[in-house]
Amino acid sequence: MDGLTRFFSDEECSLQLLAPSACAKSLKERAVDMALIPVGSLPDFSNILLLPDFCIGADGPVNSVFIFSRKPIEEVNHVILDRHSRSSNGLAKILLRHFWKKTPEYSFPEEKHFDKIENDTAGVVIGDKAMKLKGHFEYVYDLSEYWKKMTGLPFAFAVWAYYEDAFTPEQIRRISKALAYGIDQSNNSALKWAEHYGFTPESALLYLTKDIQYHFTKERNEALELYLSLLAMETGLQAV
Repeated sequence: MDGLTRFFSDEECSLQLLAPSACAKSLKERAVDMALIPVGSLPDFSNILLLPDFCIGADGPVNSVFIFSRKPIEEVNHVILDRHSRSSNGLAKILLRHFWKKTPEYSFPEEKHFDKIENDTAGVVIGDKAMKLKGHFEYVYDLSEYWKKMTGLPFAFAVWAYYEDAFTPEQIRRISKALAYGIDQSNNSALKWAEHYGFTPESALLYLTKDIQYHFTKERNEALELYLSLLAMETGLQAV
């Protein structure tokens, strides 16, 4: 965001700060021309392009995408999914089936579901709220960490997707330059925004410069293909 606002004026670029699922919905409805969308929403699209160099990813623990539980994961029989990210929900289902060998029941909450995580019911929780709630549960499973254990690969949670007819090649180059600038000064962004989002400068710095990674590498492309193939299997199993 800090890179985009530096390289584009308000007249050139209007930024909307939305939950991941809402970003995908806005792009699908063409309410926006480009969005940072969860990889779990990619099967909904057939006519978009992805920026080749950038994503939101991790290599091992990401520290903001968890399954929280009061019991060990082996004793969990019901999982409440997060309303805001299909990527994380899909990743949770894949890990439960293929890593932990579990096939629990799933549900979506109408409201915040943290108080419903009890007994044999676990919950997928992402983002700022997950980071702040981490110490409130006996069992905490970082989904990116367990993806790495299962596959040996890093993970891409979200990618920059856009409609080709909405941009000129020069505009795409400028967007890529803006994102690269933002990534290169992520330590400044961490210090700038820490208090606004309720974090200490130290924790924000660690998160934006170590936990989160931003380059859409060959290994993350490979991980994305594997994730989408496993997600398709999961969807097929649910359909049956």
